Amino acid sequence: MDTAKPASMVPLALAFRGLARAVGGVWRDPETKALPFVAAALVLTGTLFYWRFEDWTIVESLYFSVVTLTTVGFGDLSPTTASTQIFTIFYILTGIGVFVALLASVAQQYIAQKAESPSARERLSARRHRGQAD
Repeated sequence: MDTAKPASMVPLALAFRGLARAVGGVWRDPETKALPFVAAALVLTGTLFYWRFEDWTIVESLYFSVVTLTTVGFGDLSPTTASTQIFTIFYILTGIGVFVALLASVAQQYIAQKAESPSARERLSARRHRGQAD
């Protein structure tokens, strides 16, 4: 059985740490602070709507809401009545805008943090140079 070396997991862990810091930056930024709440409210609204009007389980409704708003659209579930189809049209048009804004904010925070802090390679190089100077 092939197991991954712990050192190969370091870049992935650093990427996730950077992503978590970027999401935290979105929460702290007054201009984007509401986006995660709006996105969560959209998912909750869709989940409750489909649960009530499509007679799906909560899990199926949540799944459909997330798959729809992320534009994945597997097609395994679909609205069956004209009223839920019309709701879905407005749900998609509203949701895509909110999720694009949220993802753009996270990306902007990530890029800004990368620009402000030196990379791991630069920090390692600086340590080596300090060690040689001593």
